[in-house]
Amino acid sequence: MFLTILLIVSAVFLVIVILMQQGKGQEMGAVFGGSSQTIFGASGAGNFLTKSTAIIAIIFMGSAFFISYLSAAKEKGISIKHYAIAAKAVKSTKPSLPPTNKTTNKSNSGKK
Repeated sequence: MFLTILLIVSAVFLVIVILMQQGKGQEMGAVFGGSSQTIFGASGAGNFLTKSTAIIAIIFMGSAFFISYLSAAKEKGISIKHYAIAAKAVKSTKPSLPPTNKTTNKSNSGKK
């Protein structure tokens, strides 16, 4: 449960941090009022947001990987041998039909 909450929270923060990053030719301050000065300083926003994006992305990927690993560990493995045994069991449980009268009549009529 903790890992699922961590995954959801990291996904939300990852989206927010990515949307806060500046585009080509635009400054961060233009989003919050159109001023020519940046909020985090001249190059502070780029470094801070880039590093935080990388850290949050690592947390997101790590929690997603760990959740998938734990769910795969709970599953019982199935091998080809399992399918072969199941197929053999199905074949052995089918009742065999007795021979029909037509086959016995043909063999008897040929002797007459």
